[in-house]
Amino acid sequence: MGASDLLERLTLAGVRLSVLGPDQLAAEPRAALTDELRALIRTNKSALLAALARLEPGRGIRQQRALTKLADSPDLKRVAIFDIEANPTAVICTLAIRDVGTCELTIPRDKYDPWLLLHALDLPNQ
Repeated sequence: MGASDLLERLTLAGVRLSVLGPDQLAAEPRAALTDELRALIRTNKSALLAALARLEPGRGIRQQRALTKLADSPDLKRVAIFDIEANPTAVICTLAIRDVGTCELTIPRDKYDPWLLLHALDLPNQ
């Protein structure tokens, strides 16, 4: 199992990984972690760290793009940015909500429908 497959599996299990340091990972929420998932994370730690290191810089860029788009359109309450290149198995949607903040959704590619998502979020076609 490659790092991208494992990240997808963790995402589907409701587990979020974040890099704490050069050789440290955090997995949350702890309640979602099973013994099997803990073992997979330990076994694949270096590959997961490398995969997350590639994804992290893009997060800041996506958030800045979404916030800039929101600032440039005072009539909009929320905007979404879709990144189809950051992850080989998923599409990352960065959502910015005026006066609230930003968040990211990781959507498996086989479940990704941009028009349905825009409709669900009540967003204008962007």
